[in-house]
Parts: sequence; structure tokens; C-alpha cells
Amino acid sequence: MALGAVARDGAPAEAVQCQQASADTAATADADASGWRIDCLRQQYQGKPGQWPRPWIDDGVPWQELAPVPPAQPPATAAEQARLILGTALFHDPGLSGKGAVSCATCHQAVRSFTDGLPLAVGEDRLMGKRRSQPLFAAPFAPLLFWDGRAASLEEQARGPIENPLEMNSSLEKARAYIASVPQYQQWAEAAFGSDGMADDEWLSAIASFVRVLRPASTAADAAIAGDTQALDDAQLLGLHLFRTKARCMNCHHGALLTDNRFHNIGLSFFGRRNQDLGRFEHTRDPADLGTFRTPSLRGVAQAGPWMHNGIFPNLSGIVRMYNAGMGNMERGNTTDDPLTPVKSPHIQELNLTDEEIKALVAWLEVL
Repeated sequence: MALGAVARDGAPAEAVQCQQASADTAATADADASGWRIDCLRQQYQGKPGQWPRPWIDDGVPWQELAPVPPAQPPATAAEQARLILGTALFHDPGLSGKGAVSCATCHQAVRSFTDGLPLAVGEDRLMGKRRSQPLFAAPFAPLLFWDGRAASLEEQARGPIENPLEMNSSLEKARAYIASVPQYQQWAEAAFGSDGMADDEWLSAIASFVRVLRPASTAADAAIAGDTQALDDAQLLGLHLFRTKARCMNCHHGALLTDNRFHNIGLSFFGRRNQDLGRFEHTRDPADLGTFRTPSLRGVAQAGPWMHNGIFPNLSGIVRMYNAGMGNMERGNTTDDPLTPVKSPHIQELNLTDEEIKALVAWLEVL
């Protein structure tokens, strides 16, 4: 059967060709402890992603092949450069908060893939929200922002935390007055906007200009996507293959930023329980959005924990094991007739990954 062909059961033929039937067979057929023949996978994973075995994608999913992250565009004019400098300073300035205690960078730290390392975001006066800080690498490319998609632009996203009483606990008026009191900001404003006084949409656009240039650090995964799969060790290569096939990850995590920027219910809304969070539904009140959350980018995912919208998973292995179990039954949907019961996405299914396959998949995630 030729590479890229599909077996009668719908599984790509490559998976059959490169996996041994049993551990005993694997031991005598140049396979590793997982039962996969790495030499076979290396033969198939040559060149760029378009030349690799086709991923397993559910019918109707508008997926995109893995691709390099688009580079940030450098400022084209002196005014754009000044706006970027101003936005970078404002992003890191706690003076925008009500008491000068927290900044955007408090919850979005570069060393943590622009999260904060906490299960739930903590704002001014140590008040805690009900969702964790989201990574920002996909933000420049996402049509809707925040876990629930309530912001339609980076400027709107920048405004939200400033006015949120659980986050920066301030107002645009107070933030504007603070900015006007900083002489350096007025100098940059003159260069960026032609006036030392800034309207709210101008200084918010400056913050957005900083977020637009955020990109993940280059890793072995980027080298592989560029065509050098020899940059991956055996476990990472197997993890890549599982990510594309048996683990079904690419139904939601694909393209350059490894996110579809859509909203899915993976079964973690805790419906009917104390920690209930109905996700996008709480913004739209559309029953189709019950329990759905925006798919996060997996770029830099190893540095972005703890994971999920509620920070419930402290390690990547635990996440993969829960996906392996089909996310279990975290909803009350099977025991209630409530019409507002969230319905888990059909993309979430039991995976039957072995322990060795789980380790390999984590190894791939760790280099994204």
C-alpha cells in the first residue's frame, strides 16, 4: 500500500506500516519500547509537513497543515517604532492599575509563555478570578480573544483587564490621567501620534502593537516544520506522529500557531458543580456555546502551565492521560434533562494510547 493511502478502517496506512503487532515482535524488528519502528517513521517524516503522512482529521474539520510561525513585522516608520516602544512600556507598567500594584505583565510573563504560572489569575488586592491567564502567542492572529471570545480586537483585549475589578481594578479615565503624568510617555506619544495628549484608543493601540509582535522562541519543532526532522529525537518524532494521528490532536491544534481559534467543550465546565464555568455561553447566552472555551495555542505550551482554562492540570502528562480517557465524565449531562446541559465535543474520544505513547506525545509537546 502506498504512502498516504487509507486503510479500509479509515486509519492511514502509515500507522499500520510503522507499528509492530506486539512488544515481542517489536523487540526483533528494530522497534523501540513503544512498539513503533522509528526508522520507518523517519523515512516517512522527511521534508516539510506537506510531504509527511496526512493527519487523521474528522470529517468537516477545516484544518490547516503545520507551518512556520509568521515573523513579526518590524515598525515601518518612526511613528510605528514610537508606538511600539510606548506600548511595551505600558504593558509592563503597574501604574495603569488602580493602586499601582499590577501590570499586564504581572499575568503575562515572557518566561512563562506570557502566562503567570498560577492556576487562576490573581489581580490587585490579591483578588482571584475564575480562569487562568491565557498565553498570548496566538493573540495577534485570533479573531476573538479571551477564553470566551468576548473581545474582537487586541485593543479591546487590552482594555478589559484594566477595567476589571478582579484584575487591574482601574478605569480608562484613571489610566489616562496616569499616562499623562509621565513625561516620557508624552514624548513617545508626540512621536507616535503627533500630540503629547493621547485619546484612549491611541494608548490602547500602543499596547496592542506590543502584543502583535509577540512570537514564541524557535525550537526543535520549528526546525522539523522547516524540513529538518533530524532535529527531533526518537521520542519527539514518535510524539509528532501520534499528535497527527492516533492522539487526534490536529482536529483542534493545527496551523502555524497550533490552534483553530475556535470554541469547544472538552468536558471541563463542571456543570452543576461548585466550580461551574459555562465558558463562551456566559458571554453569548447561546446554548450552542455551553461549556465551550477558545482553543489555546500549543506554542510554548511546556512553559505555560498549569493548564486548561481553570488551571486544573499541573503537568502535561496528566492532560494527555485525561484526553486518553476521553476526558471522563466531568459533566452532569448524562444524568439530567436540563436543556442547558453542556454537550461534549465529538472530537473528544478515548484514544487507547499506551504509557510509552503518552511519554512520546509529551516529549513532542515539550519542544513546541
